[in-house]
Amino acid sequence: MSEWKIDRDGDVAVISLDDGKANALLVPEFEGLEGALAAVERSSALAVVLTGRPGYFSAGLNLKALPTLSLEEKQKLVAAMGSAVTKLFLFPKPVVAAVSGHALGGGAMFALAADLRVFADGPYKFGLNEVQLGLFVPSYAVELARACISPSRLTEFVGHGRVLTPLEALSMHIAESVHAPEAVLAAALIRARGLAALSGTGYALTKRLVRGAGVEAAQKSLPGELAELARMLDSRT
Repeated sequence: MSEWKIDRDGDVAVISLDDGKANALLVPEFEGLEGALAAVERSSALAVVLTGRPGYFSAGLNLKALPTLSLEEKQKLVAAMGSAVTKLFLFPKPVVAAVSGHALGGGAMFALAADLRVFADGPYKFGLNEVQLGLFVPSYAVELARACISPSRLTEFVGHGRVLTPLEALSMHIAESVHAPEAVLAAALIRARGLAALSGTGYALTKRLVRGAGVEAAQKSLPGELAELARMLDSRT
């Protein structure tokens, strides 16, 4: 298990994950993120920066561990992913993702769930690559992408599972800016400090009005989708 760390930089809480490897995700990581978000929500922090380790924001689900999990455990895993990502997407304080490296699958979902994203420049991969792996993108993750990507590029990014470089993410307006790896956290902190002025009931309610309807629609089909996704993961192992 890798634990999320919470640091403070003035009014900004920095939530980070560093497992020393690829920041691959299992149930403890998803539950840990929910715990970190709950702690920050209770705190005096006015905004959040979410980041990973140098070179890896998150590689997504821990594919090496999947063969060791039962079908029931895989069902718990995909349910934990859906819960954590949805809570991040609706978090009542502004969130900036400092995408510090590779971000694929569940890792890309974390970035898409933020208010905005700044990327580290380099040979990094970003995308919802589920379709390329023979899986599907659940409705809640489609809503994340829909909030960030123009309709004309949605099929390319989600349906075809196109994986982007940081500069390609910038050209598609998924990334707000791209920075040298050593500067990406500082850039995210600057943007988060600016957004902190928005934090409050008005921001939280407006964010839920903007994003909540899509999430509520996705949640209606969530149990069946998660069960099918777990079965598909199980068939791969």
